[in-house]
Amino acid sequence: MPFRTAAAIITLSLALTGCTTSSYDLEPGNEDHLESRDDDYQQSEEYLQAEADAYLDQQAADFAPSGWRCYWDPTMNDDWHDDYQCTNGVDYDRPYLIPDDSFVEGWEIDAAAAEYEASLNGN
Repeated sequence: MPFRTAAAIITLSLALTGCTTSSYDLEPGNEDHLESRDDDYQQSEEYLQAEADAYLDQQAADFAPSGWRCYWDPTMNDDWHDDYQCTNGVDYDRPYLIPDDSFVEGWEIDAAAAEYEASLNGN
């Protein structure tokens, strides 16, 4: 491989990965430009930290104890009566819903689980 082709491939690889430095950055007298770019980068870190803090606050609010929640969690035992699990974040309960019905459809078990969740929360 000729030297010129190898140099072009290396330069292209560096450019695609963002590992290049412009000749403007290397010229004398552009130190202020580089320092201001570093200041912008610091502001970016502060912005990212603020975003991370806001995200963590939202996650804490989302997962704060707010009563019982029931969610579909199939047991794979071919019996839809026990395919919901309920939790309040500490305790778990797997109710056997609609025991008198020999064949339970999806909409029925969903409604029964919502009703059971409401009863757990005192509604």
